[in-house]
Amino acid sequence: MRESERAHNSYDVLILGGGPAGSATAIALKRLDAGLRIALLEKTSYSSLRIGETLPPPAQASLAGLGVWDAFLATSPLQSYGTRAAWGNPKPVDNEFIFSPYGHGWHVDRRAFDAMLAREAGRAGAEIYFQTRPVCEPLHEKNWVLKIQSADGPTRMVGARFVVDATGRRSWFACGQGPRHVVYDQLAGVFLFFRFDHVKAPADTYTMVEACEHGWWYSSLVPNGSVAVALMTDASAIRELRWKSCEEWCALTASAPHTAQRIAGAAALGKPVVYAASSQRLENPVGDNWLAAGDAASTFDPLSSQGIVKALRSGIRAGRAICRHLRGDRQALAEYAQFVGREFSKYLAVRAGYYRLEQRWPDLPFWRTRFQVPQTSQVPPEEKLLSGGTTNALQLDHQHQPEPHEAAAGKI
Repeated sequence: MRESERAHNSYDVLILGGGPAGSATAIALKRLDAGLRIALLEKTSYSSLRIGETLPPPAQASLAGLGVWDAFLATSPLQSYGTRAAWGNPKPVDNEFIFSPYGHGWHVDRRAFDAMLAREAGRAGAEIYFQTRPVCEPLHEKNWVLKIQSADGPTRMVGARFVVDATGRRSWFACGQGPRHVVYDQLAGVFLFFRFDHVKAPADTYTMVEACEHGWWYSSLVPNGSVAVALMTDASAIRELRWKSCEEWCALTASAPHTAQRIAGAAALGKPVVYAASSQRLENPVGDNWLAAGDAASTFDPLSSQGIVKALRSGIRAGRAICRHLRGDRQALAEYAQFVGREFSKYLAVRAGYYRLEQRWPDLPFWRTRFQVPQTSQVPPEEKLLSGGTTNALQLDHQHQPEPHEAAAGKI
């Protein structure tokens, strides 16, 4: 790379991935040090389907702390006043958000939500590159050097003192540096979207979950008037099911009468789509002038309803750690790694508690394997069958919220 190109395309921090974690990292960094030159690379234009439609009430703290609360409201999210769960009992139980100190939650269009965060990162001073991706392994000398390509332009080289991997559960950059994923289950979701006519549209905005023998069902309204519905089960079970046509998928709802009733009379949009939702973490989310944020560092079961909140919290923490690291603090990255590890350990314990609440099928593999807090993983990644991100779908218990210091992390 010529010196003139190196000067023009050189950054303090290069962020790979424009999801909530990547954009939150960019915003946090610019709030902490406006002089940092930040670039954020997003491989899409936010026009394709993105899974994860529900924000629990505690999301407000992180969004307000990032300074994007008004921008979020401008996306016209649909207010959600609670959850409904047929869990441990065939009769659904409502869980009202009115008892939460944060008030109600929201249903969002993830494409609009993610695009809003990226725009806010740009407004904060980060340089945003849409439809741009790395095209080869990075070089690491004194600084990182990556070759990138835009959809409508030639390849070019960019340099950075520090790289953030926010590429989702693939952890593309981090895995290229050596760490591997530790995978704790095979959870995946088979999603299908439905649309009602105005006469038959459901009146409530509750997110609903319904347990069945081989997993659980999830359904949630989306601001555009459609309903997202998914069967969450193990990837090994998906291989044995007939689900690839709308008719086959709808036949599976026989195991979930409340879900079937909710979409009665609705028309399917498109075809069923499979998304990976396994719980996993990187062996080490930090390295020599890089770290992983959001799902690139760890992923949670959507039962936790913490997907987007976790991504925002992770981005804020990442921004703080990077800022300290660039100023010479040698403990900053290690402390960030410890935070990721503590958060994941706590999550595993909470996950086991949630699943133990359902005791109708204790001997079936899906449930039996989730009753205990796992120590190590013997489950290989299901990358051959599944690809894509996770889903932030369910809030079984809205009373489970981040620790006070974690919620306050939204205040940059």
